[in-house]
Amino acid sequence: MSEATFRLTTHQQRSPASFHKLLLPWYDTHRRSFPWRSTRTPYNILVSEIMLQQTQASRVVDFYKRWLKKFPTFNSLARASRGDVLRMWSGLGYNNRAIRLHELARYVVTQHRSHLPHNPEDLQKLPGIGKYTAHAIACFAFGQSIPVVDVNVKRVLTRWTNNVRAPHELISDTAAWNLAERLIPHHRAYDWNQALMDLGSLVCTARRPRCVECPVHQCCCSAFSPLLMQSIQRDKKREPSRKGIPRRLYRGRILKLLHTTPRTSRQIAAELWKKFSTHDVRWLTEVLKQMCSDGIVRKNRTKYALVE
Repeated sequence: MSEATFRLTTHQQRSPASFHKLLLPWYDTHRRSFPWRSTRTPYNILVSEIMLQQTQASRVVDFYKRWLKKFPTFNSLARASRGDVLRMWSGLGYNNRAIRLHELARYVVTQHRSHLPHNPEDLQKLPGIGKYTAHAIACFAFGQSIPVVDVNVKRVLTRWTNNVRAPHELISDTAAWNLAERLIPHHRAYDWNQALMDLGSLVCTARRPRCVECPVHQCCCSAFSPLLMQSIQRDKKREPSRKGIPRRLYRGRILKLLHTTPRTSRQIAAELWKKFSTHDVRWLTEVLKQMCSDGIVRKNRTKYALVE
């Protein structure tokens, strides 16, 4: 079949019905198994969604299980100290997420009697809850037939509707949400949203899409596109680092060091590096200042400690 014929055929077949018919059976067979997909408890769904931000799902699983053993409800999390929350989060990274989740739990307990609202509009009024998280909770916990658009879904929808020229091309947020709304099969909204996410994570990946394995390549505008298949690497923003190690990893190490014992900046430096200079200590002090501003660490005279 020629490329011209292929393009004509895919254009004719590119309808919501054909998309549903091809993707949902694939999902039924290839769906990923995660503990948060076997629950409809709103609190559990919220915890998973916060943990999954900027973190691979495979890394989240153990943290999610441990977290729910320690803090199984909004009330138990709201009663916890900041220090206990940060200790439980330690190792997952981006610790501000733990602080936001802790503050949100206290807000939900005091302002909503420990219950989350059911619709995305009211969920977005809660502190720290954006459009994606609100829609995820409304769909995955409360069963609403609404779209849930993350970066994986946005990438799939971009390629399905456009003959993209490079792997990193994406349609606008507004266009993605509008299209996702039109595509929802209302009898299987939960499965549909999860299917799009799984397709984007497993097959329609950012830099190496596997069109041969894709269940919807028959109705995808970008399937087997020569420019797309070149897998052009997008330049990544270089992370702030020291001695070749990203700053975010240093923050995690510092957090672990302060779990039990307050330390001075030089004592922390001695734990981080075998040899260090005054420039290293100066850099470390700036990192500690930022952690203090973030509410993760506090300074008492010359020593730093975990916020309790």
